[in-house]
Amino acid sequence: MEEYRRIADRVEAAVRDGRLRPGDRLPPQRVFARRHGIANSTAIRVYGELARRGLVVGEVGRGTFVRAAPPLPGPALVEASGAAPVDLQLNYPVVDGQQERMARALTALARPGVLTGALARPAAADGTPEARDAAVTVLAGPGWAPDPGSVLFAGSGRRAVAAALSALVPPGGRLGVEELTYPPLRAVAERLGIRLVPLALDAEGVRPEALAAAHRAAPLAAVYLQPTLHNPLAATAGEERRDALAELLRRLDLTAVEDATWAFLDPGAPAPLAARAPERVVLVDSLSKRLAPGLTVGYLVVPGRLRAAVAEALRSGAWTADGFALAAATRWAGDGTVAETVAAK
Repeated sequence: MEEYRRIADRVEAAVRDGRLRPGDRLPPQRVFARRHGIANSTAIRVYGELARRGLVVGEVGRGTFVRAAPPLPGPALVEASGAAPVDLQLNYPVVDGQQERMARALTALARPGVLTGALARPAAADGTPEARDAAVTVLAGPGWAPDPGSVLFAGSGRRAVAAALSALVPPGGRLGVEELTYPPLRAVAERLGIRLVPLALDAEGVRPEALAAAHRAAPLAAVYLQPTLHNPLAATAGEERRDALAELLRRLDLTAVEDATWAFLDPGAPAPLAARAPERVVLVDSLSKRLAPGLTVGYLVVPGRLRAAVAEALRSGAWTADGFALAAATRWAGDGTVAETVAAK
């Protein structure tokens, strides 16, 4: 047995017999390494193994703690080989033939004369007229299509969210979020110095009265919502709920960041909040789930009053799209690749 697993077994025994109790803080990894006479890299593997077994949880800036709840019985979820944990941090559907569809556009771009031009540089926040028109074909749905002039581009959906929040919420400001929400949002907010305010949910997502109460308690700078196929709950808000939220945004003079990243999988869902209150909603989306996270572009549909601020956030945060990725995304939208792949998924 590898050394790090033997050491992890000893720590697990201490947890099970009560020598380490729920909430106890483990020493920093460097200190742990010195105490056990092991390399820092081995200590890192020990802590990773303990987390994999469900024995500890790490909190950024605070340390590693014994879990308050007992570990689940049996081994952690592993691949068929039994040698490595299954990584569920990155998830996106894949269908047969999508790589071949995507390769058609990439082949057309992979020529020296093309690669030495604008494709080799970062794209402008507002892309090109062709890119904006292509974005509309990707984002449009039943009963709604964004104005091409309202579209800005980011390197990914997550960068689009970061840019929108940076433009809307000052450091120390309060952002309303679903009480169970998109997991990386917490890390983004922490990096930007944003305080998250959890909002109660029901089967359709955020309850309007919870949003109103949180804003009354102390003004929110903005709210982050996922009305269609919420991540991770997969909840979708109906027409009445969306109308109520749109009206509440107007009444509270509040702006929402609407994350529509998974909405393409539910084409029958009601029109987005951005269609109901376009002056109060920044809609974010991307090609990550439609195509692939490594070959993606993020989209923002931004009200005119916020366009300059969001564009500046994209530039200053280095969150804009790369020229090559934007050109590929434009071709994929124009030649039917996106539509074909979405239909298959």
